[in-house]
Amino acid sequence: MKTRVLVVDDSPLIRAVLCEAFAAAPDIEVVGEADDGRTAVELAAQLRPDVITMDVMMPVMDGLEAAERIMRDCPTAIVVVARDGGDVRMLAMEALARGALEVFPKPAAGFDATAAAALAATVRRTARVARMQASVRAPAESRGSGPIMAGQPTRIRVLIVDDSPVVRTVLREGFSREMDLEVVGEAGDGAQAVRLAADLRPDLVTMDLLMPIMGGTDATLRIMRECPCPILVLVGAPDSTSPLEQDALAGGALEVFHKPAEGFDDTSLRRLGATIRRMVQVARARVLAQPVIRRSVPLRPSEVAVVGVVGSTGAPRVLRDLLAGLPADFPAPIAVVQHTERGFATALVSWLAAATKLPVKLARDGDSVVPGQVVVAGDDAHVEIAIDGRVRLQSGDAVDGFRPSGTVLLSSLANAFGRRALGVVLSGMGSDGADGLGAIYAAGGTAVVEDPESAVVAGMPERALARATGAFVERSERLAWLVSELAGGSG
Repeated sequence: MKTRVLVVDDSPLIRAVLCEAFAAAPDIEVVGEADDGRTAVELAAQLRPDVITMDVMMPVMDGLEAAERIMRDCPTAIVVVARDGGDVRMLAMEALARGALEVFPKPAAGFDATAAAALAATVRRTARVARMQASVRAPAESRGSGPIMAGQPTRIRVLIVDDSPVVRTVLREGFSREMDLEVVGEAGDGAQAVRLAADLRPDLVTMDLLMPIMGGTDATLRIMRECPCPILVLVGAPDSTSPLEQDALAGGALEVFHKPAEGFDDTSLRRLGATIRRMVQVARARVLAQPVIRRSVPLRPSEVAVVGVVGSTGAPRVLRDLLAGLPADFPAPIAVVQHTERGFATALVSWLAAATKLPVKLARDGDSVVPGQVVVAGDDAHVEIAIDGRVRLQSGDAVDGFRPSGTVLLSSLANAFGRRALGVVLSGMGSDGADGLGAIYAAGGTAVVEDPESAVVAGMPERALARATGAFVERSERLAWLVSELAGGSG
């Protein structure tokens, strides 16, 4: 069976080169081309390709927004093909968070036969991942309990809470232009919001903070206690209500959206709508995937000296959310191996740093790791943490096909710290990290695995569980809580 590919790039030359290269591959078929994001969205819905190669910087609609719309309207495996340069690399990392599966760097000298063949290999790998996901979903969907996919339109029922009639009107009219959003109620104060949330059972609440009678923070606490649902806090300019924001998030709100200083326009309303869709999708996934912890002993904070995290395909978003959920006083250093294409490690560091309270840096040979600091493996070197807390970069052979290798990192933690090591294995193909997590478990340390049933790609978590049979297993959105509990953090 051929892999059907939609090629998206604003350069006619690049499209021609890629189409010619794919045509030479007997197992790949180009079914369409697009030179901007809007056309890509339309063709994705019409052609239903297996994989889309997506440029980032394009006219009319960029690749970031196009990827988000495609994943919302007709989920498709997307390989982001990014030019060199920091800003574009950051956009590519953001595309991963919005549903893209892979990033492939455009060669600085242009695509030649070797680079085109490498992209074809990435397309094949991505198609295999997508088919694996589909095969996992199929049994659940046949029972009517699987994730909601394209072709199964379900309107998102929204309760708007704001003491400003103008803001409520703008939001109501903006949401009315979106086919999948429905405003089921409005409240001008927190007390009314609590009553309506209980009566209407909305899919999501947009919550103002500064309101009469009852403020948004107290209303959030009440709603999450009495009738839990996703709550999106809407506040003014960044830092204008920062303590209240943090209180609302601590009380159960999922996210904060900053109101534009000049008022909502079409662009900001689209961004708000996209945020609402993403939050509801996560919330529905939580309902569908019940919590699992396979270790029978009680949760008990241990004396953790260091944490190692390993991830590959499907893991960047989980990794970011994990780090974002850890408290600023997290008591141990964290070392990360996340498989990325060459040249994207620095962009990954910046992208992660923007989401977490913890300092994030690229791993450098000889640096000392300190509690609450995150060090990320760079290109082409294994990372180890020695007993003295210093980073050691090694240029040995690839392990399980990877350099840096998650197994090398976790094995070093097992050797140096034994029972004081905590290892985490996230989504990915193959078995990287499995032997390393097994080494930590055998040394008496703590092993954590992303639940294979809800991971984007179950290969690495499943193999890690085979090596560390008593590991804690948890869904992605609860990993930060679990790791913080196990390490004795205050989050």
